[in-house]
Amino acid sequence: MLSPIVGLKGVVVGIANMVPGVSGGTIAVLLGLYDELMEAFGAFFSSEGGWRRNLLFLLPVVVGVVIGTIGFARIIGFLLANYPLQTNLFFVGLIVGSLPHLVRHIDRSVVRRRPVLSAGLFVVGAMSVLLMGLADSPSATMPLTDTSTRTLLIILLAAVVSSFALVIPGLSGSFILLLLGLYTTMQTAFSTPNWTLVGVFVLGNLIGIALIARAIHWLLRRFHSLTYCVIIGLVLGSIASLWQPLSADPEGFLAMAAGLAGIISAWLLGGSRPGKARSA
Repeated sequence: MLSPIVGLKGVVVGIANMVPGVSGGTIAVLLGLYDELMEAFGAFFSSEGGWRRNLLFLLPVVVGVVIGTIGFARIIGFLLANYPLQTNLFFVGLIVGSLPHLVRHIDRSVVRRRPVLSAGLFVVGAMSVLLMGLADSPSATMPLTDTSTRTLLIILLAAVVSSFALVIPGLSGSFILLLLGLYTTMQTAFSTPNWTLVGVFVLGNLIGIALIARAIHWLLRRFHSLTYCVIIGLVLGSIASLWQPLSADPEGFLAMAAGLAGIISAWLLGGSRPGKARSA
């Protein structure tokens, strides 16, 4: 049966993925969607319940992500243009508030048995995002609005690459689009909306997720705790890349309030729920 709650969670993931530096995958973990998403995509035909169960789970998520992205594209664009510090700090707070929920996915006995490996995976995850954050953000480019074969192919390939951010927490799909010079194109396409470009982008995301989700699903089944060590490293790296200096003025105090609101929102969205700690 189609779940409206799952659809609403998809809307939140879609909103978060519009903000450069914010990972839709991190929000999916916070909302309790991540493991089931990886199973549904990675073992679509072979998981318990079969393809029908997975389709009924994935359909509201995908529709929710599209609705969240289209419905809030203009709002996110306005907030980033007029209140960039406060908007970033809200999402930093949201990510910080998700950390307790992420940590509860790790079996402490695994860390005690393999402390060097656990720490190494954590550092690798954090450094990967930090090094990506050192890349110079490209200047704004004119959005592509035509529906020529060349443009559609560019959008499809960019969507496949950016979709990895929905699969790997800590990576930002919007930041990847910025690096590819296509963030303005997709923000315009979703806010207009240009249904042809949106449709091709969604198709590319589904292809990209299907390509990598199987590997992530295997890792979560075999090395659940160690995989979450990498995920937590990626998330902490994304926090560092999003952080901006604060000043002791009204704008700075408003940004701190936005950060606190993000932490509270994370707790309300699911950070206080018990996590599933598994071995390995």
